[in-house]
Amino acid sequence: MRTHCAALCIVLVIMFSTLSSCYIIQLPACTPALCHTKCLEYANKRGVAVKNFYCATANACACSLGPKKRLPLTTKVNALADAEDDNGSFV
Repeated sequence: MRTHCAALCIVLVIMFSTLSSCYIIQLPACTPALCHTKCLEYANKRGVAVKNFYCATANACACSLGPKKRLPLTTKVNALADAEDDNGSFV
């Protein structure tokens, strides 16, 4: 089983060049919705983003994880922050 999981991770790395890591979660009766939820939980605990997920087998979920993309603050965002009135609400 470990060889199978390792092979799945290698395929994911080849398919997604920006992939940071791969994680296999053992789930009884894997469904796409449950797989997505478990991958999000795992990624949130580690401060990374879910790039892809799928049920690798009937009892295993494969999660592709990568770094979170942070958008820089732009002048529009800064202008919105400056547009508050004295009551703290936006004008």
